[in-house]
Amino acid sequence: MRNKFWPRVSNYPEVVSKWVGRIGVIGIVVGHVSQFFEWGDKWLFSWLKDNMQWIWLATITAFLIMLWCWISRLNRRFVQGFKDNFTGDLRKNWDFKGEWRFVEKGVLIVAKSHTGGLTKAGAYWENYTLKFKAFIMNKCLGVIVRAQDLNNYYMFQIRKDKIRPHRLVTFPVLEQKSNKKTSDETPDDFIIKYNVGWQLFNDCNVDIDPPLNDWFDVELTVRGESVFLCINNELILQQESFLKIPCGKVGFRNAGSESAKVKNMQVILEA
Repeated sequence: MRNKFWPRVSNYPEVVSKWVGRIGVIGIVVGHVSQFFEWGDKWLFSWLKDNMQWIWLATITAFLIMLWCWISRLNRRFVQGFKDNFTGDLRKNWDFKGEWRFVEKGVLIVAKSHTGGLTKAGAYWENYTLKFKAFIMNKCLGVIVRAQDLNNYYMFQIRKDKIRPHRLVTFPVLEQKSNKKTSDETPDDFIIKYNVGWQLFNDCNVDIDPPLNDWFDVELTVRGESVFLCINNELILQQESFLKIPCGKVGFRNAGSESAKVKNMQVILEA
């Protein structure tokens, strides 16, 4: 078991540069302070004063390395996108409710997840393609895009023979504080509550032929207000002026007895 003191291997360049920078700053401060004391001409202090230029160069180099590591991490998350091979801790990359679990290495089962689950990253993703392989065990797989949170997102329900677009939306409802109705009601007599409900797009449903009885490839692309859904490299659904949520995360949802397997999942971001 890895000691908690040590960082992950991928973080070593950042950690090393951070500590080198700290040591460099300490050396510079000690070198300057030592000039005002007699011990500044002895032992290590004398070396610090004589090598101040090299200490500055080492500190600046460490800072640049740390900056490069930070920019590289941002680039991986916000430019190159997201990938999950479904091994290790599922909670590391996902916020979900329900029975999300690994059935085998690299394969995720989504079941009894009425609310659904979303990637932790991606709140500001705009244009992207969500790619994965899926196998429908029972009824369907709900695929989520442009999710602001678990109460506001678009879901494309993939059944073996049909695709059904949905939108989960939070909307305000004006309610009276009491059941007593009078003729002199004022705004203070009401409160605003928020309900969550589904918007169905039955006129956008499309059939799938032949039915999806085995593993299949999914590519779901969102670009502006347009959405394109390909299954096994064939364009099945295309809608323009459809998406009204400008950006958001991706995820999956299956309610009740619905269940499906997912693997090889990735998000490819576009300009």
